[in-house]
Amino acid sequence: MNIREFIDSLTPEQIEEGNKRQLEENRKVYEEFKAAYKKGICSLCTQPLDFFEESNPCFHWFLKPKGIKKKHFEKYLVQPIGFFQFDSYIRWIANLEVPLKNINDLKDEMNPAKITEYTVRYKNIEWSINIGKTDRQGHSNSKNADFPHFHLQMTVDGYVFLKFNDFHIPLSDQDVFMFRLVEEASDKVLWKNTYGAGMSILEDEEFLEEVDSLMKRTDDWDNAPFHTSTLIQMPEGETMSEETLENLFNESKETGTPVRHLIKRYYPQASIVTELRPGNSVPEISSRNKRK
Repeated sequence: MNIREFIDSLTPEQIEEGNKRQLEENRKVYEEFKAAYKKGICSLCTQPLDFFEESNPCFHWFLKPKGIKKKHFEKYLVQPIGFFQFDSYIRWIANLEVPLKNINDLKDEMNPAKITEYTVRYKNIEWSINIGKTDRQGHSNSKNADFPHFHLQMTVDGYVFLKFNDFHIPLSDQDVFMFRLVEEASDKVLWKNTYGAGMSILEDEEFLEEVDSLMKRTDDWDNAPFHTSTLIQMPEGETMSEETLENLFNESKETGTPVRHLIKRYYPQASIVTELRPGNSVPEISSRNKRK
């Protein structure tokens, strides 16, 4: 039985029960992760986040603890580290610093030739993940990359610490299975990270209205996670008074409520269209192969 047949064989009750178990497990692991992080501890190895020991590799090495060098990753990254676990680790820690805006995983900005491509920021560190279609299969004509793998770039203070082509990080058997699952049953299986959401939330209509309802006005454009542009149109023959508009802008400035959320109170007949885009503070996706 192939993957698609297996998925199709599951009953709605089995799928719902499986989803519930997975979500509960994710919640427990995340709460442990968050509690440890607040204490400055890594939930995986139970050592301080700034602890480094060459014989004890761990995901928190990617936070660049004092003493770690590029050479220390050479032994660590020749074995599978668990792509999906690593993906959750960097997403979770980035969102604990600042939710959403530290992760640029917009599909609209991703190279369509890639399986996945995104950049995650945490403090002065950025990680960029890149998996091409041939990476997932392995390069058959290569001596050191003929196995499924992914690429990682890591920058610190804007300087490259690990380059994309420094390592071909092997995908585990579980990683390969998960990618097959998402690809072969894409209409029934979604790859989402409950606590690691990024800017791709703007591409999900299910959450757009909720995101918009939570937004607040700010004058600090450089640090805002989102930028909005709003078009307000009145019915033909009707206009807005200058006095009302002035009151609206003043109220918006005093309360932090966007003008578009106040308009309907005064002009319920107005038509409002808002475009949401990533703010200036969102990192750009660092691509391994720049598109021309």
